[in-house]
Amino acid sequence: MNGSSSDRRLVLAVWVLASIVAVSTIAILLGTGRRVNTVEFHDPDPDPEPQELEVAVSVNGSALYHDDLALLGIDDPAILREWIEDQLLADLAVERGLDNPRVSMLIKDRAGQLHLRDLLLSSVYASVPFPDSAEVMDFMRTDSQAYLVERHYWEMVLADRQMADSVHWRLNRGENFQITAENLSLGQKAGIGGDLGFMTAGELMAYGIPRDHALIEGLGVPVESSYGWHVFMVDETRPMEDTARVTRAVADDLHRRRLQAARDSLLQAAIINSEIYLDPVYGEVNAAPAGSVQNTQGVDSR
Repeated sequence: MNGSSSDRRLVLAVWVLASIVAVSTIAILLGTGRRVNTVEFHDPDPDPEPQELEVAVSVNGSALYHDDLALLGIDDPAILREWIEDQLLADLAVERGLDNPRVSMLIKDRAGQLHLRDLLLSSVYASVPFPDSAEVMDFMRTDSQAYLVERHYWEMVLADRQMADSVHWRLNRGENFQITAENLSLGQKAGIGGDLGFMTAGELMAYGIPRDHALIEGLGVPVESSYGWHVFMVDETRPMEDTARVTRAVADDLHRRRLQAARDSLLQAAIINSEIYLDPVYGEVNAAPAGSVQNTQGVDSR
């Protein structure tokens, strides 16, 4: 599924969750100087005539209205055609007894939760400044070995610790890194022997590789990240040459850190006045954020 289709489906989820709530108020006026048993209740003004919403598309009674489309800024007919197909299939699923109302309700609640979360985060993230070049260079100078020196990295991505330890042992005994990477690595650069080219250690650190595992000479020890188990090797170093690439990568990483700090601040503010319970069978409630703003691409996707 492509990105535009996913976006359209997210918008449709919002439509499903949207409802119009009408609230009427009855004013009760107490007569001045009168006893309680003589209080007069004044009838409110008659309710205005309900405004009929103009249907944009409907299937078996489920409808989307032009007002909703305008509210969401949607004018792509392809979205409506996709909604028709999805609603037809959803109705057919109900007819065939596949619907579990409880599950459907939980999914709707979760979609609403994510929608509100994203509204909040988007509003806050919009005010988080992107670091300028001077800030980036100042930051890089605080750790020159990590950011001002480029190393020629080779990488293998392996499924588990046992495999990583085995490969590391074989490499220490003289096995060729490139051939082993071509045969065993799960990384995108396996076809070229795991060659990542020249990078700074800071660029690896932005992908979750600890500093001491990025600042290596020769063969490094296995290290785990969210992408798997890695074995790195460095066979050459040089002063930083591709300044534009490195500063861009560092700027992106600094911005991610700022976004994460903003998210953490929101969570801490929310936790203060909230009641939270987690069944002990699932562990303990961690006040620290469970998620993070991170680089979603693997190291060797550069």
